[in-house]
Amino acid sequence: MLLRKKEYQPQNIRHRRSCMLLRRQEGQIQWATGLFFLLFLGILLCSQLQLLQYGAVSLYLEDALAASNLASAVIDLEEYGSSHQILIKEPRQAYEKFCQAVKGNLNLNEEWEGTNKYMISGTVKIANFTVYNVYKEKVTILSVMSDGEISMHQGALGSVRAPNGVVIEATSVYSEISFPVKGLFNIEAEANKGKLVDIVAGVA
Repeated sequence: MLLRKKEYQPQNIRHRRSCMLLRRQEGQIQWATGLFFLLFLGILLCSQLQLLQYGAVSLYLEDALAASNLASAVIDLEEYGSSHQILIKEPRQAYEKFCQAVKGNLNLNEEWEGTNKYMISGTVKIANFTVYNVYKEKVTILSVMSDGEISMHQGALGSVRAPNGVVIEATSVYSEISFPVKGLFNIEAEANKGKLVDIVAGVA
């Protein structure tokens, strides 16, 4: 009877193979971890760049709105001469001047689209334009609607707040615009920016 010789692997060979297998698995895990870390770092860097871009856009729009609000303030000179009270005489005229100023300050085309797509990626809309006339202890709120109609109501001095939460203490103009911006991965979102200008004291 022929007996087959049993094949066996020495203990040290089996140990070496198992060590190699473990090292290979560890290498794969380290490679995957490194790739995940690089991906996370890339997303974090893109997010920081996006925040810097939004910050720059916000400052640019804030300055443009402040300048446009001041340009819209058509003062009633007759009232100022007799009572030294600063009042904005014609809210419709103020609104028209604001539209002209904001269009020029933001460099918009005839369709009210931003030419600098880095700042504004589409059409700018005026979401709010409100004049606050302060006379003695009363505040007259004049809001120009999108159809050109004017909504008027009054409040006591110290109790009226602009949409940004600031208490109205002097004749002021508040404006707010909405516009699309493009963010990460070319995703477009709708943004709003508002600004209140105190005609007497400057920018509030």
